[in-house]
Amino acid sequence: MSRGLVFRRDCEDCGRSFFTPDRKTNLCPRCAEWVQKRDQLVKKKKGKDPSSAFAMPKGSIETRSPLTPTGDLKAQISRENETHKDQNELPGGKVHEESARKPKAKKRLVAQTPGMAKAEIVLTEEQEQKVIKRYQGYVDGMERPPKGRRKTIAAEMGLPYRAVVLAVRKWSQGQLQGKDLSREERFLVEKSYFSLLERESSLSRIKEQIAQETGLSDWQVCRYLDVLHDGEDRLRQVPEVSPEQRMAILSEYQTYLSAPGPPGPPLHALIAERTGVRPKQAYKVLLAYRLGRLREKWS
Repeated sequence: MSRGLVFRRDCEDCGRSFFTPDRKTNLCPRCAEWVQKRDQLVKKKKGKDPSSAFAMPKGSIETRSPLTPTGDLKAQISRENETHKDQNELPGGKVHEESARKPKAKKRLVAQTPGMAKAEIVLTEEQEQKVIKRYQGYVDGMERPPKGRRKTIAAEMGLPYRAVVLAVRKWSQGQLQGKDLSREERFLVEKSYFSLLERESSLSRIKEQIAQETGLSDWQVCRYLDVLHDGEDRLRQVPEVSPEQRMAILSEYQTYLSAPGPPGPPLHALIAERTGVRPKQAYKVLLAYRLGRLREKWS
């Protein structure tokens, strides 16, 4: 066990969360203390009075009232839950946390309230097909709405956000993904894309040719090109580089694209080392370049 490492556990008795260096511990310190007192009492009385050997001390685990919400608390929790659930953005645990905040109820009590279990939202087959078609359209065009693809689809179709997420996830699990490509295959897709970008006027035609050249599926090509143009929002806080550094980064990138195969080290780390910037700065410059070329071509 690493020194200083602690684990977050939920007490099996009272439901409170606590931190402990022992990941196998199932009781919080307070409940563990009660158990220890009970065991000591049992040892003292053992052999003296068999009928009282297992009598529980006052305030013991067994005599405390169970964690069951009262009728009024149930109603209040349910009202709070409906308010937060309508936001369609909070994960189940966060809904419980937000619902418990105002009535000052424990998170575990909220989860135990009838109707609080996360109900599975089932879309019709027609709705699922429309969701997938819209999602594919965004990926195919490498479009990213300001609010996100899934949120935009949910809003436009009037569907719960979680239902859209689950539909896309279910469909994606049956598709070959860009992450399934080898490093050499990813390099060939990227190299072919920028080569075809110079002479082709149709993005769909570029993808078709890449698929033919590499033997990859249309979706794999489409998804990996989409990944190559992703991350603009996540890199906004990354410091800008100087004009000279930007030129050096782009020069290294052109060298990369003209090579017969990918280099040994990761691209961003390699360019960062050669140009004196951080890997994320190199990534930011390359992403801006890719997006600029894309928008310039089909703006």
